[in-house]
Amino acid sequence: MSGVILALLEHPTTAPHTLAAAHNLAARMGHARINVLAIRMPPDATIMPTEEVLTKRQAIEIRAREQHRVHALHTAFAAWEPTARNPKIAIEWADIEGLADALVGEWGRRADAIVIDRPGRHDGVPDRLCMHAALFDTDRPVLAVPPGPTAAFGERIAIAWRNDKRTDRAVLASLRLLLPDGQLKGGQLHVLAGVRAGAAMPVLPEILAEHGIDAVLHVLPIGTGAFGEALLAKAHAIGADMLVMGAYTHHTWRELVLGGVTRYMLAHADLPVLMRH
Repeated sequence: MSGVILALLEHPTTAPHTLAAAHNLAARMGHARINVLAIRMPPDATIMPTEEVLTKRQAIEIRAREQHRVHALHTAFAAWEPTARNPKIAIEWADIEGLADALVGEWGRRADAIVIDRPGRHDGVPDRLCMHAALFDTDRPVLAVPPGPTAAFGERIAIAWRNDKRTDRAVLASLRLLLPDGQLKGGQLHVLAGVRAGAAMPVLPEILAEHGIDAVLHVLPIGTGAFGEALLAKAHAIGADMLVMGAYTHHTWRELVLGGVTRYMLAHADLPVLMRH
């Protein structure tokens, strides 16, 4: 049975990197279908309720702008598609007008994994809603792709370990997606675990041993600065090509209020990060 990857394209400048990451993930899965989705925002979703009433002229201009953006996304897709298609990878394109978070939830729940740009510093609310919906509405692992080019990933994986169900779910997702035959051939798996002063020293997670996966443990102190920064620095120090972690939010409401490490990684990570709530 083939796996299904949803690749969400949002910006023409980053679309090639998102597509390359989706292809890399599909290749590691063995057999996969990549659904490439571009979402056109409806005009009434682009204005705040407190703003002026949307006019017919404004609606026409907004739709034209969205069509232009999606045309640029399709140009990037058309350049990538012939190089990515092979007997083991099926690829489909779709562009739809609608509310981004609702469409991400609908399409994401039908996929095994979602590949999406991590929101940039200057991205607006729609981009952040897409990421929020992917992480918290789909119950699927989400691969957040940095804005610049990245090398192939999945050979040297770092796990940001926290002993809770979200990290367990992220680790299980990474094993199933990146190691479908249960082996990390020629690669390495590293566990980055934080410890507070006076707490018991972490050990390698049982979930890895139970799946027959060898790993190297690295213990990082908590409380000496932003822990997300320490995690990212350590991932680079060991030469990791991707990071796996749980995703956290402080509220059950649809607010863009994320946990500290989640928020840091979505703002700063310059390598692919596989997250799961």
